[in-house]
Amino acid sequence: MNMALGFNEEPGWRAHLDLIFSRAGNRTAMLRSRHSGPLRVQRPFYPEGDLAHIYILHPPGGVVGGDELDIRLDVRPQAGVLCTTPGSGKFYRSAGKWAMLDQRLYVGAGASLEWLPQDNILFAGARLRANTRIELTDDAVFMGWDISCLGRPSSDERFDEGAFVSRLEFYHNRQLLLVENQRVLDARALDASAGLRGLPLSAVMMAFPCDERHLVQVRNMIEAQNESAHIGVTLIDGLLVVRGLGNYSERLKQQLISVWRTLRPMLLDRPAELPRIWAT
Repeated sequence: MNMALGFNEEPGWRAHLDLIFSRAGNRTAMLRSRHSGPLRVQRPFYPEGDLAHIYILHPPGGVVGGDELDIRLDVRPQAGVLCTTPGSGKFYRSAGKWAMLDQRLYVGAGASLEWLPQDNILFAGARLRANTRIELTDDAVFMGWDISCLGRPSSDERFDEGAFVSRLEFYHNRQLLLVENQRVLDARALDASAGLRGLPLSAVMMAFPCDERHLVQVRNMIEAQNESAHIGVTLIDGLLVVRGLGNYSERLKQQLISVWRTLRPMLLDRPAELPRIWAT
C-alpha cells in the first residue's frame, strides 16, 4: 500500500482481495479471485445476462485502528462488471493507530466498471487513511462513487475526535484527470466554509467518457429534484464529476443513484437495474 503519511508499527488485521474479470463467450467471468484475511466475494451474479454483478463482503462487519484493507479489481478488455457491497463500511474508534483502505481499479479497452459501494461510516474517534486509484484505457467506461460519513448523524454523534485523510486519483491512458484530497484532522475542519460546512456526509461520483450532453442531462435532473443546494457537477476532459454534501446518507445516496440512472442508458445502453443486494 502507498501510505505516504507513515505505516502502523504493529498492523492489525490485514485483508487483501485481488479480482480479475475477463470476457468469456457471451458474458463476463471472474478469471481470478485471490483473498487473504477477512475480505471475500460471492460468485458472480448475472441478473442482466452478460454483465457480472459482484458483492464484496467484509465478514467482521467493521474496521479498527491498525487494520488494513487492500482491494484490487482488474476488468480486462470487453468485460463488464458492476461491483457493490451489501452494507455500509464501519470504521470504529481507534486507540491511536490508523486504519488503512487502499483500492486500485483497472478497466481495459472496451470494458466497463460500475463501482457502487455503500458509504463508509467513521465513528467518532476513528482514524482512517484511504487511497483510491482508478485507471482506464482507451474507450473503457466507468461510473462510480465514494461516499463518506463522518460521525453518526442518526445518533447525533459528531466527528469531534479522530482523523480522516483520503486521496482519489483518476487516470485515462496514464494521464491524470482528477485528484480529490480530503483531510479532517480536527473538529474545526468539519465546519470550515471551504470544507464540510458542518455537514457529515461527503460524496464524489465520476463517469467517463462524458461530454456536454451528459453534463446538461445531469444538471437538469438535479435541478428538477430541487432537494439540495449542496450538489455540484463539472466536466473535466471527458470526466463528469458530481460532488455532494449532506446530512442524511439515504437522501444523498438517492441523488447519486438518480445520476447513475440518468447516465447508464447513455453510456452503456442499458436500463438502470438496481443491484438486488440493496433490497435485502
